[in-house]
Parts: sequence; C-alpha cells; structure tokens
Amino acid sequence: SELRSRTIRSLGWQLLGIGGQRAIQFAGLAAYARLVEEHDIGLFGIIMAATAAVEALTAFAGEQSQIHSARGAERSFVDTVFTVRLIRGVVVALLLAAAAPLFAMVFPDPDPSPHYWRTGLFLTLAIGSILDALQSPRRAVAMKQLDFRRLAVGDFMAALTGTSVTIVIAYLRRDVWALVLGQLWTMLARSAISYLVAPHQPRLCLDRSALGELLRYTRGAAFAPFLLMTIFQAPAFVLGALHNPALLAVYGYDERLAKVPEDLCIRVLGPVAIPAYSTLIHQPQRLRQAWLGALNAIALFTLPGMVALAWIGNDLPAIVFGPMFGSSPGLFTCLAIHGGLAAATAAIGPLFWAIGEPHRDRRAQLVRSITIYLLGLPLAFTLGATGFAIAATTAMGSAFVMSLVQARKRLEVNWSGLWSAVRPAVLLAVALGAVLLAVDVAVGVRGVARIGVGGAGGVGCLVAALGLVYRRN
Repeated sequence: SELRSRTIRSLGWQLLGIGGQRAIQFAGLAAYARLVEEHDIGLFGIIMAATAAVEALTAFAGEQSQIHSARGAERSFVDTVFTVRLIRGVVVALLLAAAAPLFAMVFPDPDPSPHYWRTGLFLTLAIGSILDALQSPRRAVAMKQLDFRRLAVGDFMAALTGTSVTIVIAYLRRDVWALVLGQLWTMLARSAISYLVAPHQPRLCLDRSALGELLRYTRGAAFAPFLLMTIFQAPAFVLGALHNPALLAVYGYDERLAKVPEDLCIRVLGPVAIPAYSTLIHQPQRLRQAWLGALNAIALFTLPGMVALAWIGNDLPAIVFGPMFGSSPGLFTCLAIHGGLAAATAAIGPLFWAIGEPHRDRRAQLVRSITIYLLGLPLAFTLGATGFAIAATTAMGSAFVMSLVQARKRLEVNWSGLWSAVRPAVLLAVALGAVLLAVDVAVGVRGVARIGVGGAGGVGCLVAALGLVYRRN
C-alpha cells in the first residue's frame, strides 16, 4: 500500500540520518574525552541536568499535537505552535537565569577553579531555550506527511556543524566552557538549518481554536516529559550527589555507547511510527498488524545487538574513549542490557502518543522513575556507577513489562500472537549468546579481538534479521 511504502522510505531516511548523526557524535565524544578532563565532562552533565529539569516542567507537546491533529498543517495552527513555543522559550530562559545562583549552590563543584563561575555556566546555557524554540514549526508537518528525506539530511548537517565547532572550541579551551558554548552553537545550527529543510515564514499568532486543541493534547500528556527528564537525568542527580563529576562522566559516556540500539530505534522508529500509527486509529485490525510488525522488526535488530554489546563489556568504552571509561566492572554490560530493553519499547511508546492516549506511557514512566530512585540511591552509594546501572536496568525492565501489557490489552493481542512476533529475535539472541560464551570458554579473547568477535557476531545476526524480514515481506 502507499502508506506502507511511504513508511518504509521514511524509516530508511531516518536510519541513514540518525546513523550518520551518531557516528559524528561518537567521534566528538572520543575527541572530548581526550581534550577535556573527566571532571569537566561530568560538570557539564550536571549543568545540562539542571537545565533539563526546568525545561521539562514547562514542556509543550506542540510537535506531537500537530501530528495528531487533522488541522496540524494549517497555517494558523502552525503559527500558533511557533508562538506558544517561543513564549515558552523566553519564560524558560528567564526561569533558568533566575535559578542559576540556586543551581550553583545545589550542585556544588568539589574541585572549583577560579575560571569556573558556576552561576555563569547556568546563565549562559539558559539562552539555549530561546535558540531551540526558533526551529521551523513546519518540521512536524513534514513528519505528519512522512516526508523524512530533507529532515534526515538537515539533522545530519546540524550534527556535523555542531560537533565540528565544539571540537575546535574544546581544542582551544579544553574545559567545561567549551562544551557549553558548543552546545549553544549546536542549537543555533539546528534551528537555522530547520528552515532550509522545512521552509516557513513564521508569524506571531494565537488562534483560539488551535490553542484550545494544543492545550487539550498537552494536558493529556501532562507530566510525561517531566517524568522522562527525571529518568534521563537521574545519573546526574544521583551520581552528582556523590560529588564525583568524573564518575558521572564515565557513566554518561559508557551509557551513550551502550544505548546505540536504543537511540537508533527510538530516534528512527519513533518519529515515523507516530504519524504512521495515527493514520490507522480507526482501523483496529491494520493498527494491530502494524504494531506487531514493528515489534518483530525492532526485536530482531536489537536483542542480538544487546547480547553482543553485553558480551564485549568494558573493552569497548576503554578503547573508544580511554582506559578510564572502562574502569567500572560490569558497568557497560549492565548498560547494554538496559539499552536493549529500552529499544524494545520504541514500538510501544509511540503507539500511545499516536492514538491520543499518552497517559498510558506516562504511567509506565512513573513506575520507572520511582524505581530508578528507590534503587539507584542506595546502590550508587554502595556499588558506585555499576550499582546505579543495575537500578536503571531494573527500572527499565519494569516499565517495559507494564507498557507491553497495556499495549497488548489496548490492541486486543493474545499472548500467542505476541510470542510469535518476538520468537525469531529471542531465538537468534539466545543462539548468539551461546556462541559467544563458547568463545569465552575456548579462547577468552580481550581488547580489540573481543570487540571484533562480538561485532562480527552482531553483524551476522543483523544480516540474518534482514533476511527474515525480507522473507516475511
């Protein structure tokens, strides 16, 4: 069908775009790890976490509203989204500026230096809220129409520009200010390029009916962005409480490397799945089949990858970022399992947002947030970064099970149908795990050789997964 072909094309462009962005960003992370001290990297993570807290408290689901609404492409609706987002950006910037001295007190630097004016760091990053709000509001219209080609190219160019400039600044300064200034430049580049890929001449407009629809949708999603913020920034809040920014840097960089499958699924499938699912709201049978197909594909591509990354373990971050980043025993293995579980939810969360029921996703995220702090605080104090990773993985598993149960009931999918969708991926992952364990017993490779063996196994499973998907279609 036309919807199917458009969806597949969109997924292809997203995969190319996000894959390219991730390659560039990892090159940047590897450069920062060698140019900037771990202490400064961790301090930047704390600053970003505090900023994200204020951003999440005032979250506005404008893009999702445009995709969901039948009026999402109308000029008055688009301009209303832009106006509300700009007003929110200014308000958030003012709130961040006012809270900067408080943040500097709540997140103290255990090793302050004269050139680190912590209040100034928070003040500078506050500008980012306005820069981000200036993005073209017609990006969501392109998503709604499943036109991802230009969006993927634009996002890739923004990532390339932002990372390149940040590396240059980091080479010149070699401190936390380089990362802050690089972040602002990246936001500016993203907003500027958005008008090249989604042309629009924005005007200030507050259409009453459009505003009402936006507020109703945002109200239905209330607190979901805040919950996600408490989850994503939990490492900074919990490990930051240990007053060890270097430990936070190790966790953060290992996490970014381990969650590649998660990022690819969420960033690739999520933006495409929401508009695709939304067109099938009134066709329950097709919606059910589309969801099971997405779950099957995601499981095939992520579960074997999760097994390969978990087996490789700390050897990967130690070689990519340096020995310091592979120094916490079991950390990367635990984070790889977390990334695999999170990737599997990429077929579930977008479903709830597409059908106008974001509260279902919010419930699962609430359970996840509560679990990660209840377990994370004591485990972080006793086991450090690895202890917190265990808590995060447990929380992710709880949210995944809850989301899966809700989706199954909502779409009226029986357990046998669900098992049929994930069975090929589970068997493939188990087979890969058995082979890698046999390699460990027989040879016990380490370092680059271990990465090569695990990578070869992961690529082999990817080829097998592509064959299964092609055969099914």
